[in-house]
Amino acid sequence: MADKGLALYAVRDALAQDPDRTLERVAEIGFTGVEPFGLGNPSQYRGERVTAAKMLRRSIDRAGLEVSSAHTRFPAPSEMDWLLEELAIVGAPVAIASIPEHVLGFGRDVLTDRDGVRRFAEAFGRLAQMAAEHGVQVGYHNHWWDWPELEDGTRGLDRFFEDLDASVVAEVDLYWAHTAGRDLPSLLRRLGERVQLVHFKDGPGLSEDPLADQVPLGLGSADLEGAVAALPPQLRWNLVELDRTSLDPFEVVSDGYAWLVAHGL
Repeated sequence: MADKGLALYAVRDALAQDPDRTLERVAEIGFTGVEPFGLGNPSQYRGERVTAAKMLRRSIDRAGLEVSSAHTRFPAPSEMDWLLEELAIVGAPVAIASIPEHVLGFGRDVLTDRDGVRRFAEAFGRLAQMAAEHGVQVGYHNHWWDWPELEDGTRGLDRFFEDLDASVVAEVDLYWAHTAGRDLPSLLRRLGERVQLVHFKDGPGLSEDPLADQVPLGLGSADLEGAVAALPPQLRWNLVELDRTSLDPFEVVSDGYAWLVAHGL
């Protein structure tokens, strides 16, 4: 059975103010792991990044939590050692790019044409090879904009995963896939063994207002129960996540943890 974790972006404001207490609260809810974000920040010097990584790792260890993965920016290949150093300090076995812009040299329009999709997949393959030499996997996290229709009638993200090296992990954000109009069980089955991590969140799923306030799991429009039935057996982490809400984030993620438990996850 996959472990239950929290994507720390969900409690980012509290984390910035008091990392130790925030991570203690995460552990008290019942989560066994966390997914940090913001690694590989190109606006910071190497020393700053190392110091921040050490402080974060200390707080995570104090709370008795594991690290599932980390959302990060990927630098030029010549500077990958900086990122790999951060990942090793934090203890993240998987480095996730959450948007195309987080891979140097690419923009959000890269999935809108077939040539861009191929180039993006090739770049990911090169990053994966470099990271694998240090025992780290590389992955991609979807948003709602990742399925534009291509000239051949297929969809950008679908072709991207088809082109990718088999070692690259998929972190499926169920809510964003739902907002993009994807059928969640079908998506999970199609990606199959590539799916290693899943983000659980819920909300109205409005394509015209994708960042509308999100709600506790099960109270929105996403077919999360259908997704649960299609989760692959090799899944490593079920991660509760939250982008924007008018509610108390800790109440939402605590309800999310209870929802996972109630559904046998």
